[in-house]
Amino acid sequence: MPSRKTHIIGGVIFSIPIVGGIYYYFASNFNYFLLSGILAASLVLVLFGSLLPDILERPSNPEHRKFFHSWFMLSFIFITAFIACFVIIPRFDHVFIIYPIFGFLLGYISHLLLDSTTKSSLT
Repeated sequence: MPSRKTHIIGGVIFSIPIVGGIYYYFASNFNYFLLSGILAASLVLVLFGSLLPDILERPSNPEHRKFFHSWFMLSFIFITAFIACFVIIPRFDHVFIIYPIFGFLLGYISHLLLDSTTKSSLT
């Protein structure tokens, strides 16, 4: 089972470049100062998203890896992130908070992807 540290590192490596790239691609008025703010806010929510499944379902709990560690949840979060990326962000690229929320979703996805590589996988 990946450790908390693994989930944090995996979430940051997976999510932050994507958030930055999405901002660069969709921003109608690209700004490095705004990018740094977006990445800083996204980092906080990526960290939270990459740890949230284990906060909701503690690894020491016999009910670990139920609903919040399921293929259904991975699919739901992935579809939500896809809609955020290709529908919401292009229309509201000037709204700062959209990017960190997208980062949160990517952090959650990275957690589930890392857990899916273990012996117990996802339910």
